[in-house]
Amino acid sequence: MQRKVERISEQLKQIISSWSGIEAIVLGEAAEAKILDPYFTISLDVYHDSRLPTSEDRKKHFADSTAFDTVPAFTEDRFLLEELPVKIRYQVMERVDFMLTRIAEQQWIYHDAGTYLFYRLLHGQVLHKQTSWLDQTRKTLSAMPDHFWWAIQNGARISAAYYLNDLRAAVYRGDNLFYVFSLSHFLHSLCSFLFAVNRTFEPSARMIAERVRDLPRLPDGFGGRFESMLRDDPELPPERKREIAELLVKSILPMA
Repeated sequence: MQRKVERISEQLKQIISSWSGIEAIVLGEAAEAKILDPYFTISLDVYHDSRLPTSEDRKKHFADSTAFDTVPAFTEDRFLLEELPVKIRYQVMERVDFMLTRIAEQQWIYHDAGTYLFYRLLHGQVLHKQTSWLDQTRKTLSAMPDHFWWAIQNGARISAAYYLNDLRAAVYRGDNLFYVFSLSHFLHSLCSFLFAVNRTFEPSARMIAERVRDLPRLPDGFGGRFESMLRDDPELPPERKREIAELLVKSILPMA
């Protein structure tokens, strides 16, 4: 990790870990990118027991920051520190425990948001942990039951088929905006299916295109078709991409 990023991460850790109820702090992989990379950010996940300082108090704690902004519904702070972007997500431990309990009880329902929350929990760099909660949670995430992956896989497959129908409708109507929406959702559902088949949590949306190509289990012809869906090429108009999307859906059916 770059020294400046390491120093700022340590500074943030010292501030946040001093608050009451903080269980763990995890640094996301976006901090590993070069500072000039547009995907770079110092991204922290802070796990706590719900006794979080108010947004005004948090702003005071980050007194050296600029452009401080908060997202109340998601309890997320964003600001600049020494001109570097910082994003801090505050996660209630009870919510994580509840989700894992639902999975253990086979009550998990597929969500379009994917499994990125679990990915961050499992793969982030640990900056602080108060008890064994994080270690135990990671142990659980490393051995998720088959029925969980099946639920993700089945839900993503159904979702891909659903958005394929939307894609067809948009092409036939010549609705360019709905076409873009449908194509985006279709590709995300398709990738979610492939990550689930490979028993792998989804990375950030910024990393999906890169990581999905490296999965060990992929349908025949996936690479070329996937690239075609992403290309902006006059030889690949919406009608042609609709045909390729249909081939992609057919290719994943034997993997279900």
